[in-house]
Amino acid sequence: MNTLKIAVAGIGTVGSGLLEILLKNKSFIEKKIEKKIIISAVASRTPKKVLKKLNKGTIIFDNAKKFLDFNDYDILVELIGGEGGIAKEIIINSLNMSKNVVTANKALVAKHGIEILKIAEKNNSKIAFEAAVAGGVPVIKVLKEFLLSNRIKKVFGILNGTSNYILSKMEQTNKDFSVILKDAQNMGYAESDPSFDIDGTDTAHKLSILSMIAYGKVLDFKAVFIEGIEKIQINDIKFADTLGYKIKLLGITQKIKGKVSQFVYPCLVNKKATIASVNNVNNGIFIESDFSESLFLQGQGAGDYPTATSVISDIIDISNKKTTNLFDLKYKNLNKIENFQLMDRVGSYYLRLSTIDKPGVIAGISKQFKEHNISMKSMLQKDSGIKKGQATIVLTTHNCREKDMQNAIKKINNLDFVMKKTISYRIEMA
Repeated sequence: MNTLKIAVAGIGTVGSGLLEILLKNKSFIEKKIEKKIIISAVASRTPKKVLKKLNKGTIIFDNAKKFLDFNDYDILVELIGGEGGIAKEIIINSLNMSKNVVTANKALVAKHGIEILKIAEKNNSKIAFEAAVAGGVPVIKVLKEFLLSNRIKKVFGILNGTSNYILSKMEQTNKDFSVILKDAQNMGYAESDPSFDIDGTDTAHKLSILSMIAYGKVLDFKAVFIEGIEKIQINDIKFADTLGYKIKLLGITQKIKGKVSQFVYPCLVNKKATIASVNNVNNGIFIESDFSESLFLQGQGAGDYPTATSVISDIIDISNKKTTNLFDLKYKNLNKIENFQLMDRVGSYYLRLSTIDKPGVIAGISKQFKEHNISMKSMLQKDSGIKKGQATIVLTTHNCREKDMQNAIKKINNLDFVMKKTISYRIEMA
């Protein structure tokens, strides 16, 4: 039996899960690839812990940089993370040696995917990254294989488990963002520095990759519009519920009039919509195409075993020569498709206004809506509960242009009866 030598850089949560699956299901996996699996080397900052998980003969490095002078492997598995640094260095080094690479590093692929693609093509190397986008949810495989003959219309969904957990728990417990974030950190669902998760960057990395695969679009992370969840208040979750909605952080890429949108923002979704039922740390992704209509994928978007399972799937594909290159497109065939701008978006909106409670307030708001071609759909008005003479007005609109809505909000905020800046969220799947 031929051999498949695997080197693993980074033995954290996912790396530990990977080793456990590879060793426990070794004979099972070997039958699928008709090769004997050898873990030739690993790099870990805690080598003593790793020793217990490995068979004799595996070289253990305490620094991933040592992979730069090591070549006894067929596939490098990079699980270090980070958009640059040693992770990028060892990947490029491996590709330049005509080695194959599997990575779960969405930041690196989103930021440096084109450079990596060129190097892989030049050296006839393969790189796979199923685990980079949605952990254990095989969205890339579906796009690259199952829907290969279809034109993709839209890909959207929940791509970050941490932010989804926070929003779910805020809704379930009626607690503020800061309280739930601290709980998530204590439970290991959020990092000590959760910025990339809550500010939308992590979702944007993944969306940029999906956009490229779906549309053959040249990777352009800077083109992604990003809003996070850090400013969401419990009041808006309550009002949304009253109106029949939940608040979710969505990543949306769509082909519109020959252009491609790439939006990440928290928005209201109908409580009856499938995406609204995706809670806690789970991811949920819809893919709409011309002939397969709508597909929905759901599962854990992170964690040791789900992510490691995706990594092993890529290892098997490369071993069986099923993976062609980074995006199953040569660099020369990628398209510089124009970006669809957020200001041209057409959709409905949720607004919450803090106003003085006096006659003429609704008329003043309606006047601004009329001047900006916006039609009101529903409205709630309540005492602020903070101070007598103040009111909270919550309303939703029919479809209108983002540009018109933003201009209307600016004008409304300048009205003499408006006490605070208006809170607004887009509505998807009304």
